[in-house]
Amino acid sequence: MKKKALWVLVVVWGIACLCGSRGCREQERVALLALNATLDLPYWVDVGGSYFNCCSWEGVECNPTTGRVTQLMLSNSRYYRFGFKTWYLNASLLLPFEELKSFDLSYNYLGGWIAPKEPNLLSSKLSKLEVLDLSYNSLNNSILPILGGFSNLKELDISHNKVDAVAITEGIKNLSHLEELCLDGVHLKDVGTILQALGALSSLKILSLQNSTIEGTITAQ
Repeated sequence: MKKKALWVLVVVWGIACLCGSRGCREQERVALLALNATLDLPYWVDVGGSYFNCCSWEGVECNPTTGRVTQLMLSNSRYYRFGFKTWYLNASLLLPFEELKSFDLSYNYLGGWIAPKEPNLLSSKLSKLEVLDLSYNSLNNSILPILGGFSNLKELDISHNKVDAVAITEGIKNLSHLEELCLDGVHLKDVGTILQALGALSSLKILSLQNSTIEGTITAQ
């Protein structure tokens, strides 16, 4: 009887493993294929076999149990197809990735995002996002209201973009969980005001300002 019970347990465990490793969700796979229309990832293809499982695609990591996408590492994924052409991401393509924790879109000449019509929809769908790397793009201040909605962000890198540092501090002032902020290569026109605003981010531990130009006066409090 004990052997039979043990056998049943093994079978159930095996089925659970198969279900957990069956690959990414269809909705997320379709979204990745749509996203690739603006990128250049030749291995993101809609064919059978192992390629059907988008969790095995380059730059994609999934939760092994749920099959949900948790990481998208898409740095420098446009150059060979589109060169230095600036583009705008349709942010609605990201809505299916509700378990996404880390998103790297650096070095892609991104000019901005086309946000969904419904306010706060993107931030509510990506509520688990903790790491966002948008460095070395062509972003301006229009991206900041969107960033401010990702309330659980812990690491944010917007180095080497066309954003205004004062506007940055206003845009991210509600990111109470932010621990690391990279503003390398950003022009800090009023550094005193900026540092005072950043001081309100109670969780901030690391602030990187490498190769930044700094103007203004820092007043001791």
